[in-house]
Amino acid sequence: MALPTDHNGMFIQGMTDSEELQKFLTLKFPQGEVQETYDRRLDEVKTVSKQDSKTPLRAFWKMVDRSFDQKSEPLQCQEGCGHCCYTAVAATQLEWDGILNNARENDIDLNQVIERSTRTISKVRKVLDQGKDLEQVDWHRLVINQPCPFLNDDQSCMVYEDRPLDCRMVVAYRDACTSKNLEHAQRAVVVDEAVGPTVIARLQHEQTPKIKRRKFTGSQKVRLLHHWLILWQEKNKKKKRR
Repeated sequence: MALPTDHNGMFIQGMTDSEELQKFLTLKFPQGEVQETYDRRLDEVKTVSKQDSKTPLRAFWKMVDRSFDQKSEPLQCQEGCGHCCYTAVAATQLEWDGILNNARENDIDLNQVIERSTRTISKVRKVLDQGKDLEQVDWHRLVINQPCPFLNDDQSCMVYEDRPLDCRMVVAYRDACTSKNLEHAQRAVVVDEAVGPTVIARLQHEQTPKIKRRKFTGSQKVRLLHHWLILWQEKNKKKKRR
C-alpha cells in the first residue's frame, strides 16, 4: 500500500481526520519501534525532569523538540508565522494544566484571551450546550480560519513553550506558507507523534491521585482549547459566587 506522503515521507492528506492520520502512523512506524520509543521516552522523562527541575510534560516537550532538531532538513516555521494556528486544537487535562501554569508564570489574563476569541468560543459554547462532544462534531470546520485563542496579534503564540502536541506535530519543511489552509503543513514527521498521545496519557495517569485512578487505557480525554477556556471561566464564576 502506497503511503500518501511528499518526498520527505510526511503525511499530506487528511489533515483534519485523526483516524486517517492514525492509520498512516501505524503503516509508517513499525510497532516495535513505537513500543521501544515509548519505553525510552518515559525513562527519559524521569531523568530530564529531575535533572532540569522541569515538570514531566515539559521534559517530554524537550524530547520532541530534540527529535525535530535531528531531522536533516530545517523547519521553515519561524516566529510570527501563524498560518497553522487557524484551526481546531485539542488538548488533554495535563496539557491544559501546562498552559495554565504558563499563563500564571507570564501573567496572561485568560479573561482577555476569552474576550478576544468571543466569536469562536460562542460557537463552541452553543454546540456544547446542545450536549455534543468531540465525537459528534467536526470541530475543525467549526473554528477553521479563526485564530487560536492563544495567538497574539503579531502571530506569535502566547504559550509557545507549553503548546500542546496538536500544535507541535503540524510543521512545515517547504517554503513559507502563504495561506491559512494548511496546504504547506505536514504531520507524521517523527515517531514521537505515534507515541506522544500515549506518553502524555501515562504522565497524566501517574499524576492522578491513586484513589481517583482508573485502569490505564493508553489514552486520555481531549477537549478543544476553547472548551477548556469555557470550563476555566465557569469554574472561576462559581468561586466568585461562594
